[in-house]
Amino acid sequence: MLELNRPEWTEEKTAELERRLAKVFLEEWGGPRSPLALQYIHETIVPDLLQCIRRNADLLQNQTFAEIVAWKLRTQFAYPAAAAEPLAQDLIRAAEGLVERVQVTDVREPWRRIFRLWVSGESLPDIAERTGYPLDYLDLLLLRLRKLQKFMAGRGLGLLECLENEELREYGFGQLSFLYQFLTALSGEPLFQERLIMEQVIQELNLPLQVSDLVTLLEIIHEHEGEWTESAFIAALGEMARRPDGRGDGVVHFFPDILHGLMSVYWIQRNKSGRLCLSEKSAKALAGFILPRVTERLRENLKYRDMEQAQRVLLAQNPEVLSRIVDWVAREAGGEEAFQLLTGLYKRVNRRIDLCVIEACGRVPEAWEFVLGATAEQDSLIRAGACEALGGLGRKDAVPRLIECLEDEVSGVKKAAVQALVSLGDRRALVPLERLAADYAEPTVVREKAKEAVFDLSGT
Repeated sequence: MLELNRPEWTEEKTAELERRLAKVFLEEWGGPRSPLALQYIHETIVPDLLQCIRRNADLLQNQTFAEIVAWKLRTQFAYPAAAAEPLAQDLIRAAEGLVERVQVTDVREPWRRIFRLWVSGESLPDIAERTGYPLDYLDLLLLRLRKLQKFMAGRGLGLLECLENEELREYGFGQLSFLYQFLTALSGEPLFQERLIMEQVIQELNLPLQVSDLVTLLEIIHEHEGEWTESAFIAALGEMARRPDGRGDGVVHFFPDILHGLMSVYWIQRNKSGRLCLSEKSAKALAGFILPRVTERLRENLKYRDMEQAQRVLLAQNPEVLSRIVDWVAREAGGEEAFQLLTGLYKRVNRRIDLCVIEACGRVPEAWEFVLGATAEQDSLIRAGACEALGGLGRKDAVPRLIECLEDEVSGVKKAAVQALVSLGDRRALVPLERLAADYAEPTVVREKAKEAVFDLSGT
């Protein structure tokens, strides 16, 4: 059975690593003898380094990791630069042989781990906590990424051209080339961000999977969302593995542990009936992988004007996936068909999809009356979204209704109506907007928005 979360670090091995690290400081490097300094080493430095090494036990022969440990010694613990590098090497060497881990020597691997977490939405303090890397090191790495991004913006530059810049050249060829490749992939490689997020989950849980395996597993859950219990799902996956196409092959042998691991990080969860379903974050990561297949099915349905089947396809999707498809429907289907599909989803899934539908209808002229009616809904977010959509549709016969929305009881609706009136550019809105701007009973943000609108519409 698969064991998750680095079980090789037993209490005995952790205690031995702690002893070895202390020995490096106090014996091999002739550490301080004052009680206060000894206490600092035992209670602060050694525990911090112990956690860092435990979390990076497969990087003990990695040059970049050694540099990060040296950085930690310099910036966190005030060791002189001349001593930090050899001391870091000795500390890492002390950990060798304690656990059996395949060593990753690629100098880019620590940076990959940082950016996988960053792309997954982790804050820098959280990344520092999870990796053991110094926060100022992470800050610098992100700063360098942003500087490179700014330098490259819209210029189509190659790596060699970036190397000609003196400031960028200071990063070193290895780090600069990594950051360049990361930015290039992030902006141009399909599903790059989603793959990084899945790689992070695989690495975090120590799963014996490739990204393609995890995608397959999540796709199966998506197709049968809310149908199977854990035991039924495991049995079904085993059956799939025995089919000629072998769809479940590669994951079935370890699946119980994989399933429980994914549930432990909330990628798979149980619904109210105890059946398996995707979480919001796993569905979001999966959406891009399955979107082409779902949209192809929709194209086929629309080709034969089978609107009923197209609606069933939409309603069968996880809400996170559906939110992406709603945008596709407005963009690709268009016309009366888009209107039918979008309004067929309204109030049939959840509030978020309702908001997505309203926003998408702002690009479908046939939905004008539907959007106009939505400005009277009880939900203030729907009303605000409808005002924004009316601005996007560009029909000036919406102006009277938008002027009425300036008197809505919710500030967010008023602000949306103001912006829509500016978008429509109809001077009939000037007097109501001037009145709103001068009404000190209104929140400052509403009055300021109205003042800006008056300026935009009047040109003064």
